[in-house]
Amino acid sequence: MSIETNLMEMNKSLKKLKESGVYDVEKYSYALLHQTNQLEYFYCHLVKDGDCDQTYYHVSRRPMVHQMAYFNIGRGFPKELMDGHWCYVLKDFGSKMLVIPCTSIKEDSPEATEYELDIRAKIRKYPIRSRMQLSDMRVVDLQRLDIRKRFCNVITDKKEIENHIKHIIFDEDDEY
Repeated sequence: MSIETNLMEMNKSLKKLKESGVYDVEKYSYALLHQTNQLEYFYCHLVKDGDCDQTYYHVSRRPMVHQMAYFNIGRGFPKELMDGHWCYVLKDFGSKMLVIPCTSIKEDSPEATEYELDIRAKIRKYPIRSRMQLSDMRVVDLQRLDIRKRFCNVITDKKEIENHIKHIIFDEDDEY
């Protein structure tokens, strides 16, 4: 298939999605445009001599483990979190990070489920509460980091978070 044929097929699918009235096609198309622009930046501006394996995206500042940072986690399938989210940084792998997307906790939010954990953090000097969505944990490329936003210091004890994650993933109880 050619690029033009693929784009025409995508256009047909996007029209059907829009007609369904249950999916935000404008946001989705913007997410595709954003990702395409980011790919263009990487492959057309950063890659030298065609060697993608030796090309890395460098940021002026990066979050540390046990901080929250804002990542564009992209678009996935319907039950996955998508687009921009504050994420808890669980592990730094250099050019990638293992993150847990977080959601806000509102007055009428239900109690956290087994696969969620409510944490406390600070944005500047303001305390916030956030809910880690463990079922949406993923590894993301550092290029998904939004460096325009500040990083948040997590107040909840790191060991408490790690124990909860161990319990959920490995069914381990380490003082949980």
